[in-house]
This record gives sequence, C-alpha cells and structure tokens, in this order.
Amino acid sequence: MTRRRLSSTIGFQLIYQDETQFGSAITGQCDTIIRRYCANIAAHRHRYGLADVVAHSRELLAATMVPGGLADLYQRPGVLLEDWLYPDTKAVKPVALQLERNTGESIVILELSPHLLSDLALYLGEWQQGSTTPTATIARELWNVLSDYGALVDFNELSVKPELGHATFVGHSTLRLSDGNSSILFDPFLLPKSEVYPPNYQPLSLEEMGQPDAVFITHSHPDHFDLGTLLRLGANTPIFLPEVKRESVLAIDMALRLHQLGFKNIHTLGWFDETQIGGMRIIALPFYGEQPTVAEALHPEIRNEGNTYLVEYCDRRIALTADSGTDCLGDVKKLAAAALERYGSLDTLFGGYRGFGLYPIQYLFSSVARYLPFVPEKSWQVRQKMMCDADDLIDVAEIWNAKRIVPYSDGGAPWYWQRGLGPCLDGSQAHIMAVDPTPEHVCQVANVRSGTRKDGAIASPVSICLLRPGDALAFAQEDTQVVQNQSWPYFKSVGKQLLS
Repeated sequence: MTRRRLSSTIGFQLIYQDETQFGSAITGQCDTIIRRYCANIAAHRHRYGLADVVAHSRELLAATMVPGGLADLYQRPGVLLEDWLYPDTKAVKPVALQLERNTGESIVILELSPHLLSDLALYLGEWQQGSTTPTATIARELWNVLSDYGALVDFNELSVKPELGHATFVGHSTLRLSDGNSSILFDPFLLPKSEVYPPNYQPLSLEEMGQPDAVFITHSHPDHFDLGTLLRLGANTPIFLPEVKRESVLAIDMALRLHQLGFKNIHTLGWFDETQIGGMRIIALPFYGEQPTVAEALHPEIRNEGNTYLVEYCDRRIALTADSGTDCLGDVKKLAAAALERYGSLDTLFGGYRGFGLYPIQYLFSSVARYLPFVPEKSWQVRQKMMCDADDLIDVAEIWNAKRIVPYSDGGAPWYWQRGLGPCLDGSQAHIMAVDPTPEHVCQVANVRSGTRKDGAIASPVSICLLRPGDALAFAQEDTQVVQNQSWPYFKSVGKQLLS
C-alpha cells in the first residue's frame, strides 16, 4: 500500500469550547470579554486616536469600573475574582481541528469525538512520519477526510535536505540545536509552505529538519506553545515544560492540555533543573518579564509562568531568553550575572529585542488585554516595558560575557509578519521602532553603544549576527560560521554580521 504523510502546505489549529464565565487563556476569550467591558475606550480611540486615549487613560479606565464593566472582574477594589483568575479547566475542552493554509486561511473545521481527540497526537505523529491507511475505523475516517482536503500527500524521501548546522534559526522563537547526533527544538511554531511566499524562500518543514529527540517550551503564549505543530511531533516525543501548578488567566496548564490530546512523554522543569539529551546539557533558568507590570502588580502569585534555557554542547554554551525582561520577581540582567558566575561565559545569546513598552490602557489593543486588570490604579499612567529592547539585550550579552547575539523572537519572515508577528522586512512598510524594530536595529544600537566627541562612536564588544529564518550556525574547532540555506529575497542587511 502507498505510504502517505501530512502535507507541509497545511497547518493545524485546535478549536476549544470555552464555557467559563470570564474566558480562558487557551481560547483568548478572556481578552475578548475585557475588550467588551471596555467598548467605550475603543470608541474613544476611534474618534480621537490612541494618543488621546493614553492621555486620558485614568478617566477612561475609571469609567469602566462599574457593573457591566471591568468592575465585574473584582471582588472588591484591588482584589480580583477567583473565577476570573483561575478559569475552570473542565469548562474548556478541545472539540475540533481546524485545517489552514497560506496565512491562516481556514479550509475546514473538523469536529472530533472525545475518543479521537484523546489519541490525536498518536495518529498525527504517525502520519507525519509516513503511514498507510489505518485499520481502526475512527482513525480511518479522519485519514479519509484529511486526504479529501489535501492534508495528506504521497511519502517521498527528500532529495535535497538543508544544511542545518549546530544551531538553526527556524524563525520567530523556534530554534533547532544539534550536536550532530541528537537534536532538540525550542518553541516549535512551524507554519505551512505556500505559493504566497517567494518560491525560493519558504518555511522550514518538519520533514526537512527531521524528528527531534526532545522539545522545550519557554512559556504558554500561542506563538511559543503551538499545539498544531506539537501534534505533528507525535505522542511519544519528550516535551519539557515550565511548571504551572494551576492553570490561570495568565498561564495555560500545558501538561494538562497536552495530556488531553494523547501526549505521553511530558516533563516539567523548575528553575535551575536540568536534563541531558544526547550530548546536550539543558538547564532551565528563570523567566523574568512579559508580566502585566514591571514592578508591583495585583495578585503577584499569578504569573505568565516560563523558563529560559541554557544549553551546553559541542564545547559551546548557548542561551535562549525569548521574551525576557523585568518584573517584580527579577531581572534578566541579574540572571545573566548569576548564570555567568554559576555556569560560565556564553558563546551565543539568542534574545528578544522588541521592548514592548506600553501604557496599561494599550493592553486593550494588544494580544494581552488580560494584563490590564492586574495593573494597580496608581500605575494606570505608568508605561510598562515588559521585554528587553535592543539596549537591554546588549546589556544582557555583555554581562553574560557572550561572544555574539542573534536577535530573535520577533518574526523574521513573511509567514510571520503576514500574521501580525514581527516587523515587515520586505520594504513595503515603514517601521515604528517602539513597536516592531527590525533586527538591523540591534546592529545600529550596538555600533553606537557609547562614545565621546573626541573619540566618536564606540561599539559594543559583542558581535551581532543577523540570521534569517532557515539560516544556521555551524561550529568549527576555532570559530563559528553562518550557513545560509535559502537566499534572502528582500533588501540586504544594513548591519554588520560579525563572528569571532
């Protein structure tokens, strides 16, 4: 019988039924309800503009603190309702699988029985690797429907595989590390190939990268914890997660949600826990930042739980800090100092550089409207910079004594920016540095790190290495080289790519 596999031109997304009163994080309904409570603020923005909304944020937010508005989320001033903080996990359950192509275009939504959902990771993982028509009736029915919608293609070995190197930047926050024998994926978020992208520049697929030996997740935001990608990896791939003791409006219980879909090999790592995959030592480090405020917050016990990671392999030490920054528990810069003393210098830091500094009322117009109720009234007009900007990222690298920085965790290719993730790099749009800086911005900041009138600009001693999605770092005995698997079809980099 002919073997078939899942198509790399089709994406998957889980659909959940959310019957909680105030909405959960996994569906995003919590954000929708908050925006509904604050409809008057959206109307004000439409009429007067965002700058006026920020200028009058105290009055506008105070006006929502009434029954039928944000007041419905509070037990009393400064104390949020338990039902909002901790949505009932049993009231949120997976019910369907959505098939997508191109830039999120829905092909069909397939309603699935609970029995089929509980084995979904097993089936899709097997079919990703190549399979014949299953014999079990319930699996065969799904197989046939997937085939009808073009989600299954004939299995053929790839004639040419990309040169992945030791550290491959897949895109956004997805990184593949390999010691030459084993490989691991961080925050796998793989999007389908499509004719809407340049034919010579397409997303890397799982079949091109191969089945990883393990997966590591930094936190539960959907661009880092993507169930549609994880389902392709199968039920038995080891998945390492941050500890989430109880699902909240800020943190999905990822272990629970994976178990619901049939994943069998799930592990949690607390801060400073470590594990070994092949020749790679992976250490979970604290995740600071990307919280509702940088300092005092209501209910500080509720967090966007997460890990950053340090990996030692091939005589190198690489860190991934994702969306890190500062919050009431700590600062990624202090983490860098502590990690330097405990583990030693870095070879390469993969770090975010977006900054994401917003006045709290702006949360309503972002993907994290749920952050707004956690902001104390005294901070309503105080900007919150939840993540590192370019200067902060370079500080972290200098403190950690890193040789180089690779800016990441902010899109990087059309399959991201066409979905609203990261800056548009094809030259078709102007960039607002405070919202979506380009990776070249990190080069510019590093090149004018300090200086005097007499001596001119003084650059950072840390090299900035710009990788496009699909590019990789290859470790030689004495140096590190960039491997370009695809030709970047847009404008050339204006920043220096320095390797030492």
